[in-house]
Amino acid sequence: MLSAVVQALVVSLLIWNSLRLMNHAVSTNAERVAQEYAVTLNLSLSPYAMRGRLPELNTYLAEMLSDPDDSFLRYLTILDDNESPIIAVGKRDMPLPALLRQGGGTSFKGVRTLISDATLHARAPLLLADNRIGSINFGLSTKDLKQARDEVLVQSGVIALFGFGLGVLMVYIFTHGIGRRLQALTGDSEQLASGDYSKALAVHGADEIAVFTRALNTMSAALRERIAQLEQSQRRLSESEARFKTLFDMAPLPLTVSDREGRIIAANRALLHTFGKAATNLIGKRSDEVPFWASSIERERIWNMYREHGAVHGAIAGVQLPDGSVGSVAIWSSSLTQDGNDIIIWALLDLTEELNAKRELKDLNVSLESRVSERSAALERANAELSTALQTLRHTQHELLASEKMASLGSLVAGIAHELNTPIGNSLLASTALRDRVQEFERQVEAGALRRSQLTSHLEEVRMASELISGSLHKAAELISSFKQIAVDQTNDQRRAFDLLAAVQDTIATYMPRLRRVPCEVDLRIPVGLMLDSYPGGLYQILNNLINNALAHAFEQRRDGVIVVRAAMVDDDVLSLEFSDNGCGMTEDVLKRVFDPFFTTRMGQGGTGLGMNIVYNIVTGVLGGRISIDSAPDAGTTVRMLLPRVAPQREAKS
Repeated sequence: MLSAVVQALVVSLLIWNSLRLMNHAVSTNAERVAQEYAVTLNLSLSPYAMRGRLPELNTYLAEMLSDPDDSFLRYLTILDDNESPIIAVGKRDMPLPALLRQGGGTSFKGVRTLISDATLHARAPLLLADNRIGSINFGLSTKDLKQARDEVLVQSGVIALFGFGLGVLMVYIFTHGIGRRLQALTGDSEQLASGDYSKALAVHGADEIAVFTRALNTMSAALRERIAQLEQSQRRLSESEARFKTLFDMAPLPLTVSDREGRIIAANRALLHTFGKAATNLIGKRSDEVPFWASSIERERIWNMYREHGAVHGAIAGVQLPDGSVGSVAIWSSSLTQDGNDIIIWALLDLTEELNAKRELKDLNVSLESRVSERSAALERANAELSTALQTLRHTQHELLASEKMASLGSLVAGIAHELNTPIGNSLLASTALRDRVQEFERQVEAGALRRSQLTSHLEEVRMASELISGSLHKAAELISSFKQIAVDQTNDQRRAFDLLAAVQDTIATYMPRLRRVPCEVDLRIPVGLMLDSYPGGLYQILNNLINNALAHAFEQRRDGVIVVRAAMVDDDVLSLEFSDNGCGMTEDVLKRVFDPFFTTRMGQGGTGLGMNIVYNIVTGVLGGRISIDSAPDAGTTVRMLLPRVAPQREAKS
């Protein structure tokens, strides 16, 4: 009966699935045909639709659809963008489906379809004149497809019913024979249930019952093998217990076994070796009945710990040692079941020597702490002395910096004095010659022998002498003005607004005598009107030190030196100032230490090693900028400085 029900369900499922597949095939085929019709109609009607000549096809299309046997197409309606019919031919039993007008239905490659009764309604877009979008609406007959589907379903149902009847008959024949064999198998298998695995069951044929019989025979053989393995495992267990007892006795750690009441069941040899005669005759006694614990309090503490936590993990307890002294042991415990009884294994580790060593180490640490305190006091005194030495060194450095600044100012004064000698000497010579010519002219006037040509010559000489005196004195006045401005800025170091080009020109003017002796040309590439709100004294000091370094090191054994000073704006608030020369350059070792204080390559020749350190401190500290140097042997040196147009405020000196 169960097989018949299952077969009926299978047949019903097959019929239902066939119906579903046929419906899907009909729908898919109909949609594909509709898409092909839509493409064909679109290609045929597009030339007329784009020219607005669709009404001309009305008669032709009506004749084409007049005979239903000529085509699957039942009606054709072309609507404009306002859903008004342009062409409506053929026969339809109902208005155009509203679902297709609303964008519903099944979509297949741009064509929307809807199956109603024996007609497949389709709708596709059509391009009309003036780029308007209309639609092609047509209906296809699905009568032939449905008829073919119904025939297939009828044939499938007949075949399925025939198979169902045949299956029921075969099941009956099969189950009738199996019943007799199962009864025989039940009788033979009762011997297995009684524990007799020696006789094998009879096997007939090669069907499922035969397979099941062979499985029972295999199970019987496996049980026999399993019983043999259990007997062998029992022997191995006995051997393992003997080995465990041997290991228990030979373990170097003292071990005991007791019951839940603390009565000792077993003890190994290490316990006797560690605790001597006090550990003899322990079997059958409680741990409080032997001289083992340092006090009864210790035993109660360990047992309370075991009762609360179920185990003891490394607890320290006091015990009596063989020499009568009190020692310390670490105790561990583990619970297990043996022969149905709960037992406890206790492991003891003698820590007496280790704890004594720790106490000695603690005493040593106390002694070391005292020594460290004394050493720390000595280090504090040494730090105080070093701090005093550092303050002295800083004071000496400040004095050297001031000395370097005054030396730079002295060099500036010497250069100005040498530069003033020429215009003042020219003025003195011209004024002396002019005085002699005036005296000679006065004698000629008193003698009454003055001629017009002599007067003209005298006036020309007076004019030339006056121009020479005026020009020389004007040049001297400019030098004095530049020196005065530089000297004032370097001595008081006040902040003010100044023109960068003018400040650089003033500094270069004071070094012109030394630059001409090298000789060395100076090329200024600084934009006019570049104003800074900063400390001109610091800028003069930077340029002085850079020029002195160039004259002392870069052009030492060279002729025709060139110094280029460039300035350019990096952004609205920062400018770049470069000082470069074509001198001998610096090695990598010198370049790494160029900003170190007291580093000089002319030790013992008048160099202090503070020039570039002063430059670095002024650029990064006073002017609030950054500085870098690029140099290589025989490739010159370039000092690049990034300076803010408005220098940061400096703290007032106390």
